[in-house]
Amino acid sequence: MKNKEIFYINYMKFLGIIYLLIWHTGIQKINIFVIQFFLQMFIFISGYFYKEEYSEKPFTFIKKRISSLYIPYIFYCSIFLILNNIFVSFSIYKENMYINPAKFGHHFLQILFFHQTQQMAGAMWFVASLFSVSILFLLMSKISITMTSVGGPFKEHEYSRFFLIISLYLFGNYLAYLKCKLPLLIDISFVLLVFYYLGYLFKRHEHKIPLNVFFALSSLLTLLLCMKFGFPQIIQRKYVNPSFILLCGVAGIYLNIYVASKCPTNTKIMKFINYAGRNTMVILALHFLSFKAVSLFIIYSQNLPLNLLSSFPVMKTSSQYYRWMYVVSGLLIPLSVVYLYDTVLLKFNSLMRGRRTEQII
Repeated sequence: MKNKEIFYINYMKFLGIIYLLIWHTGIQKINIFVIQFFLQMFIFISGYFYKEEYSEKPFTFIKKRISSLYIPYIFYCSIFLILNNIFVSFSIYKENMYINPAKFGHHFLQILFFHQTQQMAGAMWFVASLFSVSILFLLMSKISITMTSVGGPFKEHEYSRFFLIISLYLFGNYLAYLKCKLPLLIDISFVLLVFYYLGYLFKRHEHKIPLNVFFALSSLLTLLLCMKFGFPQIIQRKYVNPSFILLCGVAGIYLNIYVASKCPTNTKIMKFINYAGRNTMVILALHFLSFKAVSLFIIYSQNLPLNLLSSFPVMKTSSQYYRWMYVVSGLLIPLSVVYLYDTVLLKFNSLMRGRRTEQII
């Protein structure tokens, strides 16, 4: 059950990253369908792995979040900052995106506080938000435990946590209505927090929740109907209304849980999907840069001006066929990078172990 469980979550992560690539490449109609839920689904998956013991050992959880989210965020954003002017010289960026080297320190400080400005790292805002959501959930859990222990209005810890999270969810929607933005993406985190909580609850009650084709089809029809009324744009703080983003998120999450849980685990293609699901951070960080490979191919095959390479995220004139090529490129190039890194690291470690053995002998 444990292995099956890991596979099924990795399949969901794979589906989520494909949805992200579809959204960023602008594949008609499908992109509107997937934007309704895939960001909420990633938050849900993260909440799935929250353990109640973290509420009693907060520093353990904070260390995990720093190592898995904050440090990768700093690493990738810093790399793109260092490469910024090189990207300008190779027409990957427009000339007006040149950064005076004397201001690199200022930009690095912005990265430290989740306010990066590098175009290639544009998708990393989600990592910053996920970090804030995780810490916020920990904080709400600690507060709810305290409220219960001192004899507040709630006799059970879960009731008080539910009240706090729903209150923040509604407050986040209200801030969006007021067009009020808070630092560190806190206002967005208020809204996404409820999906983290749903992931945590799902993990605890997973065995009680039925997964059947009728509920899955109902979720699909719900999403298709919701497309007629608009779609949430989370980074722009446009959620349509509190019920809408919640309905779209829950329907999309359930549909993908059903699909992922029905997938086999012992075929080659599923092993690849599982591998991709375990490396979504690399895909998230590198997919915009990977898109440039397809843009370069289009430019040279159609004899177009090289300055079109700076089109972001993809060339606007590209056909739907080329947009699917962008999706494939955004998936395979980052995975190739991480596979090459893992292979080289494995050989290096083997070599070092061999040398240590020789020295001992």
